[in-house]
Amino acid sequence: MINVFLLVPDLAPSQEATTARLLALGLPRDRFSPTVGVLGPAEGAAADELRAAGVPVASVAIRHTLDLGGLRRLSRTVHQAAPAVLHLFGPDAARSARMAVDTSGEAGNVPRVVVSGAAAPSGGLGGWFASRLIRRADRVVPVTWADGERYRVLGVPAERLTRISPAAPDPRPGESADAVLSSLGFPPNARVIVADGQLELGAGPKDAIVAFDMLRYEHRDLHLAVFGAGAAAPLLEQLARSLAFDDYRVRVFDAGADRARAIAAAAAVWVTAPHGGTDYALEAMAAGKPVVAWATPDLTEVVLDGQTGYLVPVGDKAMLASKARALLADPNLAEWMGKAARARAAERFPVARMVEQYARVYAELADS
Repeated sequence: MINVFLLVPDLAPSQEATTARLLALGLPRDRFSPTVGVLGPAEGAAADELRAAGVPVASVAIRHTLDLGGLRRLSRTVHQAAPAVLHLFGPDAARSARMAVDTSGEAGNVPRVVVSGAAAPSGGLGGWFASRLIRRADRVVPVTWADGERYRVLGVPAERLTRISPAAPDPRPGESADAVLSSLGFPPNARVIVADGQLELGAGPKDAIVAFDMLRYEHRDLHLAVFGAGAAAPLLEQLARSLAFDDYRVRVFDAGADRARAIAAAAAVWVTAPHGGTDYALEAMAAGKPVVAWATPDLTEVVLDGQTGYLVPVGDKAMLASKARALLADPNLAEWMGKAARARAAERFPVARMVEQYARVYAELADS
């Protein structure tokens, strides 16, 4: 039996949390025993689902980079689980796990370390700690070729990189679109575009709000839902209100279970992250929704321009609005693209394939 400890910053919807959840639920129980660690509260629907499936979920709060008490608690929690493999999801997990890993052995780390979702660590001391552990990891897993190049720039040797495509989680059966939108505070018969709220490099949801402002005059029933803004929510609401005055039709939500519900009820999904964003695109595609996204190196590996949605030049808000207008004006086109998106997600990004590939990596490291 191979014990695997999956460490995530939180369980809110994200590429890292979704991958960890799918692995914890999908790894063969006759070969693997997973534990999920969370750098914060381990509550909510995702935590409940994991516990119901018999997966231990541990919460270890770490307040800041130099929180030695929190780092020691995390180290004890990891050692109690006795993992052969420690999988770190994201820069925060890589930064926080430094006291839980013995890097002094000639044969490799103890436990063996896998890193994913951490190609863009922040600056400062925390970023230095994260980058140091990423470079020392036994295996680093990029989800796209562009992601792999970012790890190369960080100094990760090519022989330690193993590319594994992300997975599109199966959409959960839900309510009617009208019921979902009503529960989220939208008026009857509203049409909603869903956008990612992660603010990076001063862009992302800001671009979506400006593009929406170009559309709202023509489409009086159109609304914008922004998910996962976190601390940037007041800033985004202020921007939206300054543009709309008394015609405010933007709602900003926390990342949570409502994101999947909103995507399932959306007319279209915008992905305006300056890098990454594959999880948002895949979630929309699996739900049968056309995606309009920046033509970043990451998203060009997921979205087929003109087939499963549209790719537009990064930062071109007018083109973002124009492509969304085309979908709103032609429901048949939107439906055709949505069906093509669902088919591509199921064929090219199945959960079973991703789980099998990670299982192979874990087994190789545990046996080495």
